[in-house]
Amino acid sequence: MKKKRLSLPTSQELRDYINQNSNNISPRDIAKALGIKGKSHIALKAILKELHRVLDIRQQEKRYAPVESSLLKTVRIVQITDDGDVVGVLEEAPEQEIRIDSVLKKFQGRASLSQLGVGDYAQIKIEENSACLVRKLNQKEDLILGVFHATRQGNLVTPVSRTLRENYVIASTDTAGAQNGDLVEIRPISLSRQPQTKGQVVRVLGSMREPRSMSLIAIHSYALPSEFSKAAMDLAEKATIPPLAGREDLRDLPLVTIDDEDARDFDDAVWAAPDSDPHNPGGWHIIVAIADVSHYVHLGDALDEEAFQRGNSIYFPDRVIPMLPEALSNHICSLKPEEDRACLAVHLKISKKGLLLSHRFVRGLMRSVQRLTYQETQDAFEGKQTRLEKKFIEDILVPLYGAYHALDAQKAKRSPLNLDLPEERIYLDEEGKISKISPRPRFDSHRLIEEFMITANIAAAITLDEKKTLCMYRIHDKPTPEKLDALRNFLQGMQLSFPKGQVPLPHPFNQLIAKARHKSYEHAVHELILRTQAQAIYHPDNIGHFGLNLPRYAHFTSPIRRYADLLVHRGLVAALNLPGEPEFPYAYEQFKSLGEHISMTERRAVSAERETIERYISAYLSQDTGKSFSARITGVTAFALFIRLDQSGAEGMIPMRLLGSDYFIHDPVHHQLVGRRTKKIYKLGEKIKVTLVNTDPVKGSIIFAADASPKKAFRSRKTNAKTKTLDMPPPSTH
Repeated sequence: MKKKRLSLPTSQELRDYINQNSNNISPRDIAKALGIKGKSHIALKAILKELHRVLDIRQQEKRYAPVESSLLKTVRIVQITDDGDVVGVLEEAPEQEIRIDSVLKKFQGRASLSQLGVGDYAQIKIEENSACLVRKLNQKEDLILGVFHATRQGNLVTPVSRTLRENYVIASTDTAGAQNGDLVEIRPISLSRQPQTKGQVVRVLGSMREPRSMSLIAIHSYALPSEFSKAAMDLAEKATIPPLAGREDLRDLPLVTIDDEDARDFDDAVWAAPDSDPHNPGGWHIIVAIADVSHYVHLGDALDEEAFQRGNSIYFPDRVIPMLPEALSNHICSLKPEEDRACLAVHLKISKKGLLLSHRFVRGLMRSVQRLTYQETQDAFEGKQTRLEKKFIEDILVPLYGAYHALDAQKAKRSPLNLDLPEERIYLDEEGKISKISPRPRFDSHRLIEEFMITANIAAAITLDEKKTLCMYRIHDKPTPEKLDALRNFLQGMQLSFPKGQVPLPHPFNQLIAKARHKSYEHAVHELILRTQAQAIYHPDNIGHFGLNLPRYAHFTSPIRRYADLLVHRGLVAALNLPGEPEFPYAYEQFKSLGEHISMTERRAVSAERETIERYISAYLSQDTGKSFSARITGVTAFALFIRLDQSGAEGMIPMRLLGSDYFIHDPVHHQLVGRRTKKIYKLGEKIKVTLVNTDPVKGSIIFAADASPKKAFRSRKTNAKTKTLDMPPPSTH
């Protein structure tokens, strides 16, 4: 009889077995326990050696044991910064960010930071002051996105990633029909004894000569889902307006939508009037009506699956990747004027001082009377000539502003974080190229809608909290002591201070902002305060929202473009027994996982949008090479200055070699570079004249040189301030 052959355990099985044993265990003990005999001992030792090499287990003398939980961590990559830095969040604590500083030296050549992209998982080792990459965990095929160049010397592909600096040589048999200037995906090829890095074109995605290629790069770099399944499209096309039965009829109320001029979907409508309740003199009755997306997108169906995978809509200058098909987002869920629409609305009663006294959620049927823009609304309220009739302004707009002023007074008393950060808008011509870049205007009409939406969001969070229903809170943690200490150190150079030894609140930050107003370092203070802030995320555990200074907050007002809002809608329908089938079978762990996922998709969208804008701006400025600009220093590192142009808001860098002939020493505490010979100081926030040296639209980079000679600079050593990276969404996004 043939003897049965014993098979070796896999690496995973062996690691799991060792992790289940708290005591150190020898290879002999392992072999005995697992029935491994004969020559298989040699293979067993080889597997153990490899597991130890990649830090999956630890070795003490000739025995093995589980790795301490504090040694290795799993992170999900959420951001690749402008400098190529890799930022991840801990799988066990998604609110905690980790900057991966380097590759563990003993694995140099096996792991590379350039392998990592947003959404990837990696194993890292936490050391004293850094986090080192051990290995990338997901095993998907590593393809590289780049631009194909057909030259006389041969075919090359330039990677779009800023972390990959060398070109790939493509053989004529491996081009897959790519033409000069095409955006392609390539597979790296490792050939021994070859001095050049080779690659093979796997797929041609489009031409870089097309303006829309800028967003195409982001779509493929971040693997953004941009096509809907047929099942989802079919469901969206079949959607119809529900009957009034069981819903509150809001069609006689003059609800209006107020959005940007180029908005395509209108998911919120508003109305206000003086409160008729005699117990609330001077108070207001507000209605915020939101598209009833949960009526059309049901838990587990094809639309729900697509919305979950996307997490949110993504907005590029040239296109939108919607969370839901256009049949919903731009049509049946868009609150178009003079058309019946299903809505989930909230009646808000506020006092004359803006306090929220009561709220009531209803499923309704509404009909917007007017689609307004921010500019038009503000002009009409200020008495400027518009298409709007006087009666419309008096009956509809004046009450809206009255209610807003009450809410604004309460906001001032609440004192949320009051950061004023510039936001630029990119305008495209008919060919899809940038026609101009200018600051996005801010009117009271913007603030009106923001305060109405914030109040509705507060009401949603309060309702779910009181009903003991799971809520996808929008949480924003307070700044860490380490970040506050860094802020205090910088402020010392400005004769400013920040209180120590107390639980931080937004109010001291606002006092600091007020002290810096109209000072040379005003911009620096704004950006440095923003840099101290944590990242707002979604989570079922409520810790409040530090930036808004609110104890409870959730997103309710944009279910067309945010999955978090759809979850809140489902919770409200179930908790309040609103008409329709409740769909809320979620458990806590599932909700926590959903929060981690949509927090990641939000960060992914922000990074993709930012990089696309940078590529557009780089292409726009390519015609201005050699021109001088006024700018402000927004970041100071040991290798470069980062600057922002005053007029367009374009951001770029000045490498150390383009600062002049002096040798500059980095002072990280005071965020400055100091010339060793000239004593010239380049400090965060300082105004500076620069010359455009080079642009790279593929990578979205812009290189400048400092205009001022060291001698001239030495005679004007005054400083201002500003920073480079933003960790918290702009206040308008909450």
